[in-house]
Amino acid sequence: MNLRRNSNLSHGRSWAELPREVIMVIFLKLGAIEVLRAAGSVCRSWRRVAKEEPELWRRIDMTNHGYGSDAFVLMRPTRRAIDRSKGRLEEFSIEYFGDDKLLQYLCKRTSILKKLCLISCYQVSQKAIARTARRQPLLEEIQITFGDFEEGMTEMVGRECPQLKTFKFNNTWYSLPNLGPGGDDEEVEDDEEAFGIAKTMHQLRHLQLIGNRVTNKGLKAILDGCPHLETLDLRRSRNVKMDADMQARCARLKTIRLPEDSLDDYDFEADADDRQDEINFWYSGAAIQML
Repeated sequence: MNLRRNSNLSHGRSWAELPREVIMVIFLKLGAIEVLRAAGSVCRSWRRVAKEEPELWRRIDMTNHGYGSDAFVLMRPTRRAIDRSKGRLEEFSIEYFGDDKLLQYLCKRTSILKKLCLISCYQVSQKAIARTARRQPLLEEIQITFGDFEEGMTEMVGRECPQLKTFKFNNTWYSLPNLGPGGDDEEVEDDEEAFGIAKTMHQLRHLQLIGNRVTNKGLKAILDGCPHLETLDLRRSRNVKMDADMQARCARLKTIRLPEDSLDDYDFEADADDRQDEINFWYSGAAIQML
């Protein structure tokens, strides 16, 4: 439906006459980018709501809008959305774009963030995430899916967010050749991230580690270090072996998704080619020129 062309409702009332509450419902259903690009400019009253209602911008979701150069154009409208929240922003999600300066901009305009979601944000550094976590004392949920980080990432996040309740740290190791030091096709094991979680995230309730290299040793450390853990997602973390001992340790959990369980609600395989294109973009001259 073209809102600008259809300026009148079927019963003769104009779009401008809709109550503010109804306009708010429409905007919330459309999402941030749709309001910024189109709906917020339908008429004067709609524009006023889009600019003057900070409640509309408590949750900013800039995901599922393309990748590479297509996503990078969202930087400016994302800053505009942050401004419109007037310090009331609680949930912030971005995908395929963003950098350290954007997170710094975010922290200057809100300090009550409860959820931070970064998907394929290769230009966001580990230090920037640490600074953001340090300046957002109410953070309860962090999702980091795909990225280029050094060792100690999970320990750093847990140290800065001692009250963290939900942590999602996903990767694609399962879909890559699992080559050992000599180039042999063997399982590569790495419990560094698991030990960081166990050491610092003692209040954790929900943990997702899709495509992780964690082993039974690391998982045992998590279960011991996170006594309040309720749900655990280990899909495609193929180094975990659910033997009798591990099954007994996981019995206290309300929900567990095993390494071989389906990814029907998050189709990594379907995105494999796009993911490689995306990685190539961010590490090419094209990405540097756009910064």
